[in-house]
Amino acid sequence: MPAHQAAALNSIYPWWNTPWSTLWQRTWHQARTHTRTHGPLEPARGFPATSFSLGEWLYLQCTRYPALHPEQQRLLAEIGIDAHTAAAARPRRRNLKASAEEALAHARSYATEHGGLASVTSATVHKGFRLGQWLANQRNYQRTGHRPLPAGRAQALAAIDPWWCPPWNLKWQRSYDRARDAAADHPLRPENGFTDLDTARWLRRQCSTYDQLAPEQQRLLTDIGITANVARTALQHACTAPKTPAAAPAPGTKDKTSQARRAADPATPTGPRHARRTAERKRPRQPRSRLGHRPDLRPGFETALAHARTWHAEHGHLAVPRDTRHDGYPLGMWLFSQRNRAKQRARASLPPSPHLSELTAIDPWWNPPWDLHWQRNYYRARDHIEAGKPFDPAARIPAPSTVLGTWVTRACLRYHLLHPDQQQLLAALGITAQTAGHWPPSPRPRPHTEALQHARVWAAGHGHLCPPIKTVHNGFPLGQWLDSQRQLAKKRSSPSPTQQTLTTIDPWWNPPWDILWQRAWCQYRAAISEAPPS
Repeated sequence: MPAHQAAALNSIYPWWNTPWSTLWQRTWHQARTHTRTHGPLEPARGFPATSFSLGEWLYLQCTRYPALHPEQQRLLAEIGIDAHTAAAARPRRRNLKASAEEALAHARSYATEHGGLASVTSATVHKGFRLGQWLANQRNYQRTGHRPLPAGRAQALAAIDPWWCPPWNLKWQRSYDRARDAAADHPLRPENGFTDLDTARWLRRQCSTYDQLAPEQQRLLTDIGITANVARTALQHACTAPKTPAAAPAPGTKDKTSQARRAADPATPTGPRHARRTAERKRPRQPRSRLGHRPDLRPGFETALAHARTWHAEHGHLAVPRDTRHDGYPLGMWLFSQRNRAKQRARASLPPSPHLSELTAIDPWWNPPWDLHWQRNYYRARDHIEAGKPFDPAARIPAPSTVLGTWVTRACLRYHLLHPDQQQLLAALGITAQTAGHWPPSPRPRPHTEALQHARVWAAGHGHLCPPIKTVHNGFPLGQWLDSQRQLAKKRSSPSPTQQTLTTIDPWWNPPWDILWQRAWCQYRAAISEAPPS
């Protein structure tokens, strides 16, 4: 630009072309406008009068104050932030410990009012506090293990409600709490199917699947009076008790009903044949499965069963995905429908269909009580061992970074929460309680370990960490990765461990001025060092 044009722009606004980013300059103007409108800033109190984003930006400048450009420091001094004030600044974020204590206080209050924390959903708001969202986050941290809860917080939640994060579905725990409250004032009567309780259907379902429940669930049911003997009694009642037939209309009201129906809908049949069928008592229908009992459906069932036997002979299991086809037959969808019908009968407190025993004879775990994905991974591990490939859970082989290794790691870390039958299956793979006990909950591998190694090698060879953005080092996009780290550093109030490691490698990997200036300086320094002495 010609000198007279630059002088003209400087006379209008001295900072029209700053050596730092334009975004920094715009935000500084917002801070100056705030001070002129609302008075001086209060860094020691965390900038309470500013907006959240502006307060975070101001605190970020205080943490980076020594590394800022001298002119940036002078601009900050105009709005009341100097070196002494920056050192005494506090973050705008709330104290995490105080927030956790407030959340625990709300959890205690809620548990006192409702008798537990199982009924808390993600949308629950308790006295203006979003208890449901907070508790959902804690449950997610507790179950996944990616971000372990502090020991004190987990103990505090367990003291409020031991089953605040059960290993089974929360819907089961909520239904149990309702059944416990209903059974507190009424004795259980399994001989009549708990018909005097509002939770009778759920109780009958637990009795029909009692043997498939986890030991802790069985112990909770025992606390409200449902033992193995009680479950068998309720199951016998469900098998023998006929359905209640529909009551026949009174003789005096038959004609009136027919006239009313005809007036409401002229197409409604009201002749003598319809009246006779209405007056007759309907015979109770015995519960049955649509497939396997009717003679006309038996040939189709035999065809599907033949495909299931052939698949099991080839692969050793029936845990097939839903879209699996065997010789053109939709075996996956057929097995999916059989599992759904078995679950529907269990929910209705009905005994298993006799024809399903033929599937059980082919594969005892064709319909396990746990997730089918777990069963498929188990068969993958079994095939891995039978193929002679290395498998040593104690030595973490296969590696946790692989798909199979991830499943083995999760199985060991959650061994005490698994179903007893799952533990027996794992024992066949060599994973026992002793093996799982020696598996420490190691932290997640740092995702930037490989990138940092490439950064060290580049800095050792070139003397800096300012490569162009398209730089690829031994197949790794080092330039693009460093650029993303610089963008993340601008958004953080304090440097991350990865960024701290980069600073030890090259203190000027992320300078407060333009990276192009720093790269040109590094190239100039390298050129001088390579030039022969004059």
